[in-house]
Amino acid sequence: MSSSTLTTPPGKRRAKSPSIRNPRAAKAFFAASLALVVFACGMQFQRKQPFPHELLRSAKKTAESIYDRFRSNVAGYRRALPELSPGEVESARIASYGSDGLVDRIVFPGGAARFAELCPGHPGCIAVEYVGQGQVARVYPYRPRRIEQATIVDLPYEYVLDLGLTDDAYVFAVDTYPNGDLLVVFHYHFAFPYAGGVARIRPDGTPAWYRRDYSHHEPHVADDDVAWVPGLRIGEGPLRVRYEAPKQRTDFQLPCAKPYIDVIRKIGPDGELLEEVSIFEKLAASRHRFLLRDTEDPCDPIHLNSVHELSLDATGPSGIGPGDLVASLRNLHAFVVLDRDDFDIKALVRGTFNGQHSVKHLTGSRFLVFDNLGVEADRDGPSRVLTIDLADGSETTVFPGPQTSEAAQRVFTRVEGQVSISPDRRRVIANFAKFSKAYEIEIATGKVLTEFTSVHDLTPLGEIAGDAQVALFSATPGPRYVLDP
Repeated sequence: MSSSTLTTPPGKRRAKSPSIRNPRAAKAFFAASLALVVFACGMQFQRKQPFPHELLRSAKKTAESIYDRFRSNVAGYRRALPELSPGEVESARIASYGSDGLVDRIVFPGGAARFAELCPGHPGCIAVEYVGQGQVARVYPYRPRRIEQATIVDLPYEYVLDLGLTDDAYVFAVDTYPNGDLLVVFHYHFAFPYAGGVARIRPDGTPAWYRRDYSHHEPHVADDDVAWVPGLRIGEGPLRVRYEAPKQRTDFQLPCAKPYIDVIRKIGPDGELLEEVSIFEKLAASRHRFLLRDTEDPCDPIHLNSVHELSLDATGPSGIGPGDLVASLRNLHAFVVLDRDDFDIKALVRGTFNGQHSVKHLTGSRFLVFDNLGVEADRDGPSRVLTIDLADGSETTVFPGPQTSEAAQRVFTRVEGQVSISPDRRRVIANFAKFSKAYEIEIATGKVLTEFTSVHDLTPLGEIAGDAQVALFSATPGPRYVLDP
């Protein structure tokens, strides 16, 4: 049997086996390798979401809810204002600058602990109507238990401790019916989902009906007494979107165990459901479907936050016209115009706006947008109000403008916010929710005509208010014109 021996040719050294002789380098190499493995495992955990992903996610939400539940007694409470006395609240709430301000009727929504001095014997007023330069014309008492007793649709919720309209819900938005009734949307602070439903409230505060149906955000009452209301369904994840082309198919998915599926509902005068369409399904079936991959949140891929019917003078590309719907898709930083008959997407609009709320039709092909994370060419923020013309894609910043005061130029709200257009379409009320302010603004100049502050007298509430007599609240919801077109 022959054998072979490895020898080194003369004049050459045998190569040494590689080794790491520096212990610091070895530790660094080990740490980097471990970090890479942990990162890869984390990516797979997030993508596939195996046990106990959903358990941990639920535990996190529960902890957040418990913290929020005991942080304050009343939803929306921000801080006490010891510098104000109860007698100064009304003058601090509405301040008009000149005779041009607040010439139309407005509704200032409220809720628990808000306008309590105007609705004695109740937790607060659900809304107050003002005329002229801030004169109270009508109050709507808040009757949460009566509203709950008028429930005609009741979907299940997951919640901590208890769940009710008295302590755990807040009014997010209102619109007005021609006869003076209110359409009121509630949000929950401590429930899954957060969408608390929608109710029709008479001027004496009694409910006509309440749909506890996951309705949310900003609705619109049309001229024919029907309401367009954002809503949602709870889906089963992950959400899959399919794109098929000749000889190939491209799928992608949004990983989440219980995703929100946003819908638009058409609700009749008596609370009956007339139509429902899924915005997610319409978008997933359109040529814009790949936009869903850019969502901020796979559990809330669209975050529909307003729906509004276009006015009689509406025009625009792709046959946009009266009766079509405009819907704001916050987590996609876009809004869409939907056909009034089949709800197909006629136009999808993106621009310099980001995280927007409350898109409304202004006139012709122009739309008004509350741009939360507004970006100008020379600076970031503050939140903006801008117009977008679909005819040519041009954007114009309405607020802040050349005549906007220095103080008003600093307002910013990362989330929430609403706009309401005056009957003559020359002014807009913009609600900067987390800044506790709203402004009536002249659209042509950006000049502030009226300033609203969400300040409330708590003394009628007794011990629920603690030592606070006057407090500042979030401006959600904000004032709106009664005859907003």
